[in-house]
Amino acid sequence: LERIWHWVQALCIVMLIITGAILHWPEKFDGWFQWAVKVHNWFGVILIVAFLVWLIYNLVTGRIRHYFPRKGEIPGGMITQARFYGYGIFKHEPHPYAPTEDNKFNPLQKIAYLQFQVLLMPLLLITGVLYMYPECFKGIINAIGGTAVLGVLHLILAGLFAAFLVAHLYLATTGETIGENFKAIIFGYGIKSDHDEHK
Repeated sequence: LERIWHWVQALCIVMLIITGAILHWPEKFDGWFQWAVKVHNWFGVILIVAFLVWLIYNLVTGRIRHYFPRKGEIPGGMITQARFYGYGIFKHEPHPYAPTEDNKFNPLQKIAYLQFQVLLMPLLLITGVLYMYPECFKGIINAIGGTAVLGVLHLILAGLFAAFLVAHLYLATTGETIGENFKAIIFGYGIKSDHDEHK
């Protein structure tokens, strides 16, 4: 379920970025505007469903705990992981936080995923729904400054997710091998690290 959710969300984000670009710069994509509106809305709805599946699944199973930093991971673990990404990885040092069944994300992943999945994703979806049904939510839209402000908020959030996607793809190459994390997210298993988890 986690792998299916991951790839559904990834596809949605990529398609929303592509169609969103067409919607914002229609003069660059002559004749594609109406197609982009329909596709953008459909993938927006699918993303809402995917988010709700993720939220319910992680709350019911208790796996939401993976997204919350443990004692000592802020700021110590974050600094250790940042040092690894900025220096240690180029020296072929072992990963300071090996994923386990009980703790599958490193401290920086936890902070990033918590921000994007728990805070920014709901904001992205809410602004998208408001944009999709402006007549139904006229009061809320006016309260935040109108459709112009709403559009800027949605665009900023979309830009953050686009930047996160690029960083996410790069960091996915920093596993035991360049393709190991991609293999794991496709097949469900990967190389088990032979070093102890950082304490």
